[in-house]
Parts: sequence; structure tokens; C-alpha cells
Amino acid sequence: MIEWLKKNLSKITRPKTTLQAGARSTQGHTLNYASTITVDPSRLAQAFAQADTGTLSEQSALFEMIEEHDAHIYSELAKRRRAVTSIGWGLNPPKDASQSEIDRTTELKDMLDSIHGFENAQYDLTDAIGKGFANMEIDWRTGSEWVPNRFIWVPQRLFQVDDDTGEMQFLKNGIPEPLRPYGWVTHEHRAKSGYIEQTALFRVLAWTYAYKAYDIKDMQRFLEVYGLPLRLGKYTEGVSSESKKSLLKAVRNIGNDGAGIIPANMAIEFVEAKKTGSVNDFLDTIIYWERKQSLAILGGTLTSQADGKTSTNALGEVHEKQRSEIRLHDVGQIDPTVNHQIVRPIALINGMFPKDRLPTYHHKTEDPVNKKNMVDMLLNAVEIGMEIDIDWAHHATQIPRASDKATLLKAPGTTPKADLARLVALAHEKEHDESIPDAYTEQLAKLSARHEKDFFGRIANIIENANDFDDAMKEIDRLKIENETWAQDIALGTMAADLAGRVEIGNE
Repeated sequence: MIEWLKKNLSKITRPKTTLQAGARSTQGHTLNYASTITVDPSRLAQAFAQADTGTLSEQSALFEMIEEHDAHIYSELAKRRRAVTSIGWGLNPPKDASQSEIDRTTELKDMLDSIHGFENAQYDLTDAIGKGFANMEIDWRTGSEWVPNRFIWVPQRLFQVDDDTGEMQFLKNGIPEPLRPYGWVTHEHRAKSGYIEQTALFRVLAWTYAYKAYDIKDMQRFLEVYGLPLRLGKYTEGVSSESKKSLLKAVRNIGNDGAGIIPANMAIEFVEAKKTGSVNDFLDTIIYWERKQSLAILGGTLTSQADGKTSTNALGEVHEKQRSEIRLHDVGQIDPTVNHQIVRPIALINGMFPKDRLPTYHHKTEDPVNKKNMVDMLLNAVEIGMEIDIDWAHHATQIPRASDKATLLKAPGTTPKADLARLVALAHEKEHDESIPDAYTEQLAKLSARHEKDFFGRIANIIENANDFDDAMKEIDRLKIENETWAQDIALGTMAADLAGRVEIGNE
């Protein structure tokens, strides 16, 4: 017993409180925004090749700038990211949790709620949907409790992957450093299979952006001259090169401000252009690439299309189902990251739970249930003898378990009077049975089981949070059983036994 106590009193090493990445002003990485007006496919290929060797800076910088330059990509990605953050989240206690574990789970959830910008941090994690991974540094708040004060998003371009180990490294002034334990939240999101540098959704979107950018640039050139007359400058033979340059400059200036001067021996002729082209040709091509982008991000195009033709109700339901599947896919990848890299460190550093009894963070993706129908179904199932786990019943009805201090609703037949009636009835039924004491003992044990489980949970909690063995034993000695309900159950059993004795004497 002593060795077990000592073993369970061990704690994990607490993280450093200084930030590894430092203030944003120290990074000194300015993006070349003008470089993505058009992206040459060869540049994409070069950036991807570098990323495949672990150097992520160029690829990550391109992804970041493309998201800012392309409003359609940004809009569709924002829809997908908000689909995750718009649903609620919860913290489930461990399986077959004691009342003490339930209370500590509630306490841990309150700690998560107290983190400044926790909802924003969850949104920052979804940045990995497009870029393959997202890193946030943890700024710890110390004191009686260790809780993250905030999560600091750090750009993907400031990291690289070790080509030998595959581990993420932070580029501190260009020098790679391993990420500090419990100092970072690193979420890897797989839009497709591959190594971390290959799984980004932007690896697909970047090509569509490059081709669409060419079409936009061609359309801009077309609109600059569309409908304008051809300005033709004429000069006589033998004029100097300087005179020719002056004529050309005058012709061009007419296109900008409608004014210019030329020598008397030169002329400018305006030739009416035939309006045979159409900007719709360019727009159709741009729309084509945007549809491809919507397909890649959302699995459909109805949410970004309203032409009155294809947005039928039936198709809308199909696309909504696709979006729901994508959201479940995203949530299924994000929840384990939050559990392992946020919930686990807080719980272990503060000594709230052992490693094998941690609560579980989850997004509430279940559709709303008809609670009345579900409760009726559970009651009918119990009546026919089905064994139903109480935790599963709470989950199925979407009714959270009550904390230790909560005032509980009591259904008819579960009050102390009803329990007393059952014990008296048992005495009446077993009046000629020699095993009456055993029957009362069994009934009283059932009534006391939940209280004993809670009491032992409190002992386990003391052990987990004690500094050493002696400290744990002192706290256990001070522990008092202050449970009015348990006392009532014991009194009930004593009363029932007394009544049974009276019945037995009366029958004699």
C-alpha cells in the first residue's frame, strides 16, 4: 500500500515559463506580397520541392499570401473553419467516474473557460485545415494552479521539419530548435495523405490560384483597351528617332489624359475598333477555377453559387450532408490534439487526475434528440431487463450529470419513504426465510455503494495532490464523512431491521 501511494504521488515536470518564440517584433520576417499577383507554376513546384525536404518557409509564405489575395479561397475556407468553431464543446469525465472525478472534471472545464481567448485559440487550430499544421505557443499562468494564460499563434513559415526524425522545429533567428515539452500546441491536419508538408489543402488550391491569376491579369489587360479606338501615329520618311519617340509618347498620353503635342509634319489617326470580344469569356474561366476551389474546400458549390438554376432543395440536402461529413472529419482530427496537448498537461501538472483517468474534450456534433422519447425508451428498456450504462444514458439524452453540490430531482419511488417501503416489503416477503439478515445487508450495501465510491474517490484525490506519503496520511486522517444522504440510508437500514424484528416477534 505504501509503495502504491509513493508511486502515485509522482508528478510530471512543469514546463518553462519563458516563451520560446518571443515577441512578434523579434521575428523580422516580412512577406513579399507583390510576388503573388501572379504565381508561376515553376515557382510553386520549387516551393513544394523545398518543403518535401523539410524546408517549409517558402511554401508556408505562399499559402499565407494566397489566402489574403484570393477572396474566394478565404471565404470558402472561413466557412469550413467556422463550421467547427460554431458548435459547442464539452468535457466528459472518465468512464465509470466517481462523484469526485465528475466534480474535478467540472473544475477542469472551468479552468479551460477561464483561459483568455480560448475560443480564438480553437479557431487558430483550424488554420491547419488549409496549411497542413498550426502551432500555438502556450503562455503559462503560474500560482496555486498552472493554467495557460493565452495561446499565441505563430506563423507556419517560422518552422521546419527535421528530415531525419520528422519532428517539428522552431526557427529561432534562422536556427532550428526543438519545441519545448508542454510549451506548444501543434496540430497536424490531413486534407490528403502524405508527410506533414504534403497534407495541406493549399497544395491543391495553389495550382487553381496560379491558373486563375493568369486569367484575371489577361482580363485586366483586355478591359484597359476594350472599346477604345486604335490610335495610329503617322510620320514622314527621314524623321529622327527622337521625333518617333515623341510621337509614340503623344499617342500613349492620349489614352491616359486625352492630350498631347506632336510636330506639324506628323499626324495621329483614330481607327474605330470593332467590339468583337467579351469580358464574359474571362469571367467564365475565372468562375470555372473558383468552382474547382469550392469543390476542394467544401465538397460542393451550392454555398457559393446562387444562379437560380442548380440550387434546388434536393441538391442542397446532398451538399449539406457532404459539409456535415467534412465537419466531422475536421472535428475528429482537432479533438485529439486538444485532449493530448491542452487538457492532458493542465490535468497532470495540477495533479487533478492520474494519466489513465483523464477527462475527454469533445465537440458536440450530435443532432438534437427528442428527450421525452429517449427517456420513455430508456424506461421501457429497463423494465424488460436491459442493462444500460448510466453514462451512456446521460450521453444519449444529452442531459449532463449533476455535480456533487447540485440539488437533484427525485422521481416517484426513489424517496427515502419508498426505500423504507421496499425494505419493509422485503421483511414481509422473507418472514419465514432464515436469510433475512443477509437480505437486509445486501439492500443496505446497494444503497451505500455510490457513497462509498465517492468517499474512496476523495481519498484518491488526496493521494494524487499530496507532496509525499506523510502529507497524504495526514490529509486522510483529517478527512470527515459529511454525507447526510448516506447517514439517512444507514438510519433507514437500521429502522427496517428493527421493523423486521418486530414483525418476526409478532408472527411468533
